[in-house]
Amino acid sequence: MIIKRVRIKFEKLFGETPKAFLVKINNGEYWFPWRYTYNFTVNKKLGGHFECPAWLYKEKFGEEPDESIATWIVEKHTPEKKEAVNSNEINELKK
Repeated sequence: MIIKRVRIKFEKLFGETPKAFLVKINNGEYWFPWRYTYNFTVNKKLGGHFECPAWLYKEKFGEEPDESIATWIVEKHTPEKKEAVNSNEINELKK
């Protein structure tokens, strides 16, 4: 499965403009565009987290995202078809 989005935790929100925001992550300051971020959350101490595409993470930090911070997105899922079970055949339901 391919990593599509990455959840990034930041220590401090320094500022924001209508098009981007500036955050502190691991003693570094990074600008992220609003148009590529999802689920932006800030706590009372102005820290928080957001999600961004994996390609943007690679561009900003110069490394592949780790699976521990990945948000897995299933683009197409076809569920397995299961046979119906008659409730009289289930031993746990018998009295």
